Amino acid sequence: MTQYPEVVLARELEMCLVNIALITDYDAGLEDDPSVEPVSHEMVMKVFSENNDKLKKLLFEIIKSLPADRSCDCGHTLKNARG
Repeated sequence: MTQYPEVVLARELEMCLVNIALITDYDAGLEDDPSVEPVSHEMVMKVFSENNDKLKKLLFEIIKSLPADRSCDCGHTLKNARG
């Protein structure tokens, strides 16, 4: 997933954002390489499930470390935008 249009909408709301990529299909783009074993649906779902557990842990850690006040420029993204 590209996170488009989500990133555009977040910018319009001057929200901070982060992209977290969860790779599930390790043979993507390597179909013609005989040294790379094809990934089955079951393998993709197994990795997806493992990634979800890792993502939950990561999100809880990120939430704990978020500052009360922003020190970034995200809240001023549209300050000089043209209409």
